[in-house]
Amino acid sequence: MNDYREILLKEMVPALGCTEPIAIALCAAKARELLGKEPERLHIYCSGNVIKNTQSVVVPNTGGMAGIAAAGAAGCFGGNAALGLEVLTSMTPQAIARAAACIDAGCVQVSHAKGVDNLYIRVVATAGDDQAEATIAGAHNRVTALKKNGQDMMPTADDMAAAQADAAEGFSVDSILAYAKALDFDAEAELTARLDKQADDNYVIAREGMDNDWGASVGRTLVETYPDDSRARIRAYAAAGSDARMAGCSRPVVINSGSGNQGMTVSLPLIIYAQDMGVDRDRLRRALVISNLMAIYIKRLIGKLSAFCGVVSAAAAAGAGLAWLQGMGEEQIGSVISNTLLTSGGILCDGAKASCATKISVSLDNALLALEMTKRGRLLPEGQGLCGRTADETIRNVARVAREGMKETDDQILETMLYGCAPRPEAAG
Repeated sequence: MNDYREILLKEMVPALGCTEPIAIALCAAKARELLGKEPERLHIYCSGNVIKNTQSVVVPNTGGMAGIAAAGAAGCFGGNAALGLEVLTSMTPQAIARAAACIDAGCVQVSHAKGVDNLYIRVVATAGDDQAEATIAGAHNRVTALKKNGQDMMPTADDMAAAQADAAEGFSVDSILAYAKALDFDAEAELTARLDKQADDNYVIAREGMDNDWGASVGRTLVETYPDDSRARIRAYAAAGSDARMAGCSRPVVINSGSGNQGMTVSLPLIIYAQDMGVDRDRLRRALVISNLMAIYIKRLIGKLSAFCGVVSAAAAAGAGLAWLQGMGEEQIGSVISNTLLTSGGILCDGAKASCATKISVSLDNALLALEMTKRGRLLPEGQGLCGRTADETIRNVARVAREGMKETDDQILETMLYGCAPRPEAAG
């Protein structure tokens, strides 16, 4: 069996802001730290998927600045690399002004890095004759290279194969359920604290999204439209957290699989259900373990960044957690996962932005429908489409299509976002 404890502690980490721009900020802060002085120029190289998930997102604690250049400049002039994915927590007005001035002066250059990992960021900081660079790849906080004036400052950095070794080997629906059932929270203080932090922090940002107009206010729209609907309330709070986060809210969340939206989707439906139904903390923790691990399982098979919207897998995982809270067994929980993936699996990721909240709402609506269908013994027939004989087979079928079949889709989404109907630069002239 996998060491699920270590996996949870690795994947459930606090982050401030959407994780792609925050990863850029962290990378820039690392480069600035290595340079040892204020840079005159920044050159930021990003993979297509990082570009896709950054260009429309407001960077927190920057006074409303958005995009790749804003994230890099903020990390460089006001970031604290020691804080990891909370790198922009201590931004000052002076740092914001310096970052904005650098961007306005044209000192920040952004380039599309091709032929690299889906999650790839390299920041080169230059001052006079000195140059420092930092690279993050494979995971949002995984620094793979540090160089100063051409000298390798990180000789023991992992190679990319190590990131790929992070696969879903050993994961299964039954082993996750068994682990959650047997977990002794009194003996696992660190993990217990992390689960409680997810429950507390993610609820706070959801509450922020419900109380104020952030983004497209999807969460508020849901409760205004269906004020007495408990299903709508579950969807609304998860969507509201995304409303706030995508619009630059400075409150942290505990993420899942490198994503704040996924971290909120796996947790907030369970948190709201527990509030409404009087579920005790111990039982909520076990449900969160199930939901988080199911999402990690699915995402490790798909890959961290793809054209397959990550909140779909997170919603399926949340459905599993809700099913467990309602006393369902392994086969029923598997059915909820399968039905959700097979229904919502066509939702595309066209970057992190305000519409993520709507995708969370739609995916959770399908998860709740899957839950009700399962209660009534109404299952999708195995062997039809991507539906396997077991939930594990369905997960692998869907993941294969998402990982391999949607590569070209991912490329087309990125090109359309960057260039619209205009000819690509290499095709021009």
